[in-house]
Amino acid sequence: MKKLPIGIDNFKELVEKDCYYADNSSLLQQLENSGAKVTLITRPRRFGKTLTLSMVNCFYNVKENSRGLFAGLQVEGQPIFADAAYYPVLFFSMKELKDSAWETTYRGIQMLMADLYTQNHEVMSKLEEHERSYYTKIMQQTSDEKELQMSLKKLTEYLERYYQKKVIVLIDEYDTPIISGYSHGYFEQVIGFMRNYLSAALKTNPSLNFALLTGITRVSKENIFSGLNHLKIASVMNGVYGDQLGFSERQVEQMLDYYGLGDKKRDVKNWYNGYNFGKYEVYNPWSILNFIDRQGTFGLYWVNTSSEDLIKLVLRKNVDYCRAELEKLIAGDTIETVIDEHVNYNILETEKEKVWSLFVQSGYLNIAQHKVTAIDDPNWGQLEQTSHIVKIPNREIRILYINIIRKWLDESAGSTVISRMLKELTEGDLDAFREMFSDVVLQYFSYYNVSSDKSEQFYHAFALGLFVQLVDRYEVRSEPESGYGRIDLLLTPRDKSKRGIIIELKRMKAADRDVEAAARDALAQIDVKRYEAELVKTGVSNIVKIGIGFMGKSCTVLIS
Repeated sequence: MKKLPIGIDNFKELVEKDCYYADNSSLLQQLENSGAKVTLITRPRRFGKTLTLSMVNCFYNVKENSRGLFAGLQVEGQPIFADAAYYPVLFFSMKELKDSAWETTYRGIQMLMADLYTQNHEVMSKLEEHERSYYTKIMQQTSDEKELQMSLKKLTEYLERYYQKKVIVLIDEYDTPIISGYSHGYFEQVIGFMRNYLSAALKTNPSLNFALLTGITRVSKENIFSGLNHLKIASVMNGVYGDQLGFSERQVEQMLDYYGLGDKKRDVKNWYNGYNFGKYEVYNPWSILNFIDRQGTFGLYWVNTSSEDLIKLVLRKNVDYCRAELEKLIAGDTIETVIDEHVNYNILETEKEKVWSLFVQSGYLNIAQHKVTAIDDPNWGQLEQTSHIVKIPNREIRILYINIIRKWLDESAGSTVISRMLKELTEGDLDAFREMFSDVVLQYFSYYNVSSDKSEQFYHAFALGLFVQLVDRYEVRSEPESGYGRIDLLLTPRDKSKRGIIIELKRMKAADRDVEAAARDALAQIDVKRYEAELVKTGVSNIVKIGIGFMGKSCTVLIS
């Protein structure tokens, strides 16, 4: 029985160790047929990008001489096989460039390029004296910023001169330093560097055969890919090479049968499927490999290896915008939005709907349906407007969202306190809930140093945290219509003999004497607008009404 290639992203190592390989070598011929000078493949982390680039490197690299590695694979019988081991190749990864400061990231780029120059030092025999001086500066990491920005392009020139063949450039996880820049506050610096670095090497470079880049996102063109008009995008949206990264259903079924887990197919689909890359339905490969390695034990494999820092940051910054939609998604519903193929990190906080584009590209949401609506424009006639129906792809990712949101409250107040508070709310002493809620508010504001003008975001976060804790026992909805208005939060028990709960939040206004007055207004609104109508209609008779008035970390909870 073949070994599982867990943690192996080197193609040569995978073949030589006789590991199980879901053959995607036909991609080589597809890349050749496309004729694209520069191709960017965007996929979530752990979806086979590094292994794919390693395979391309092994195939083309004149130094590898590894034709034998492809014996019996799909590419062996294709015309492109004649080009095996023929070209100079530069293959490197940026996935370790994820530091918290630009200075450290810059140093990492220096080290990366020094390694590339050292690996290809044979070209120095063909260089002029001034070029050898430049080459030495890159290897010794003493170059200035402009020299470093030109280093990739210069190395392609030197390799072409030495081998008399144009150079293939393979860059893995090109966007890792950019994402880290966004997360840690040096976005403009890293974008400025990467724009010049990549443009020099990939735009009108006569020494370039072709370039293949991988990453999670297509960083907005005006930021980094300016001038690359010949750039071909293979994204999760357009489905280009959609069957080449990730596992198809046929491949997963074959693997499960091979390892004696064929009876688990239905549950595996529920846990790890759900990605649509264009017309292709794709499983998460990392989760599948680990599921098989654990002899059919379901668990959170992908989410425990991928970096969730960006997702957590974006959720926290946009909780007031995302709250209602996240509740629907976690409950298994869909939302309708417009997903862009590129991500502009600069506007994530001002154009909040772009958050969903990032989540789709990163693998935390999936496009379930493309929706085209005809609209009549007075100037242009009938036009088509495209939107997207998105959902959480599978059970593994749903649990991730629940855990992230739960942690927001646990970090500030402790999981035991939150659990006890919710138990008092749903089945215990409501006075105890009221006291504990006030304590949690104080602890949260102190822990995160929340300013008063951001207080409303806390209460939104709390409502969302409340939702994920109770989702198995309650149907929880934000702002559903009931009676004569919309409720802030409605908790309908799945067991109709349990408490039904209505929560109305009121921020203290200038006209209010204190937060208690705001809480009374909230409680009165529940009665005046007959918010209990929805609960009564579903057969719930034990109804609790809660009005919460707040201003900053001061709050009053009134219960009826």
